[in-house]
Amino acid sequence: MEEPKPFKIAVSDDLLSFIDQRVSTARIPPGIDLPEKDAWSYGVPPATISQLKDYWVKKYDWRAVEARINDQLKMFTLPITEAGETMTIHFVHHKSDREGALPLLFQHGWPGNFLEVEKIIDSLTNPQEPGQQAFHVVAPSLPGFVFSEGPKGGDFWLKNMAAVDHKLMLALGYDKYVAQGGDWGSMICRIMGMEYPEHAVAVHVNALASGPPSWWRYPFHLIYLILWAVWQGKGKESNFGRMMWWREEELGYMEIQGTKPLTISYALGDSPIGMLAWLRDKIKHLIDDDSIFDEEELITWTMMYLINGTAGHARIYKNAKGKGLDMFYKDVLNRKLPSNVDFGASVFPYDVLNIPRWWASCTVSKNIVFWRDRDSGGHFAATEEPDALVEDIRDFAKVINPSRMASLVKSGKLKK
Repeated sequence: MEEPKPFKIAVSDDLLSFIDQRVSTARIPPGIDLPEKDAWSYGVPPATISQLKDYWVKKYDWRAVEARINDQLKMFTLPITEAGETMTIHFVHHKSDREGALPLLFQHGWPGNFLEVEKIIDSLTNPQEPGQQAFHVVAPSLPGFVFSEGPKGGDFWLKNMAAVDHKLMLALGYDKYVAQGGDWGSMICRIMGMEYPEHAVAVHVNALASGPPSWWRYPFHLIYLILWAVWQGKGKESNFGRMMWWREEELGYMEIQGTKPLTISYALGDSPIGMLAWLRDKIKHLIDDDSIFDEEELITWTMMYLINGTAGHARIYKNAKGKGLDMFYKDVLNRKLPSNVDFGASVFPYDVLNIPRWWASCTVSKNIVFWRDRDSGGHFAATEEPDALVEDIRDFAKVINPSRMASLVKSGKLKK
């Protein structure tokens, strides 16, 4: 096995000039006269995009952002072989100097990226209080995202992505580890717990979806689910209503990315403003009303999808259509974590993947040891509510089975 190679971001001047030229010459279509409450009903309003374009042209400094990321995050690459292909995988790896630190995999999803770890990594590796639990943090870019190579073959599913993450943790010397994720990362972490329960001994997520309870195994829970859904009603204000609103009104991106990822990537990869609008539209509807993504953060996240120029970011949604959807149900939604894997969840109210605990106890895990319903925050917990997520990860660690906890501490001491 090769050793990890230190990695620094170094976007070429030619690519940066191309992006800057495309931004400065981008055409923004005229808007539609709508009441303020419906301003986003046709997509991102032109005024919002015009403001972001103006900031990008006049104030945004990629080289300063690039230098900051390189300075703050210790990044590496490592070849990982899966499904007959060897891909160079990019990851952040911060080791803690604290005694008893636990290995922690942090996995992003879409439309996020590895930078979601930025606001929590220092608190996790070097807690302010001496007695607080510390972690060795590994935050990989998914295959095909940002600086990770994507597979060339067509049959590469969530299960394969989970295998890549698992092989990465083993390569770094972490035989036992905690897996944590949101969005697609939450699904991948659950697969890791199901496929590698002797290694991914504890799983914590901040996004949670599953199929309904089985009629023949949990008839009363299924009846309760039906009554609960009716009681919850429609609209974004209720838990179930928000999930249904997202499914009925906001899944257009999944349809195009899940059916023709290459087609949409020709447009988004060639138009920085198009990519910015595509991501901004989803972020708008996935976050707490009080959450703030400033111009620099939004543009930087967009750059993470522009730099590699591939369809990897869109291709992951093949897991939600056709053959991929069948495997998604088989590998995740209709499958429970085994009882020898400790499971925890943090529920942020503005997320759209939030089933309640009684439902999750039927369909997600036989061993839920931690559950916390938060009062604020949305889909991007590490970015919106970093302190809350760090607190939850630490509190989850406190209730991990003692024997599994001992194995995690031992694994942390074997770090490379």
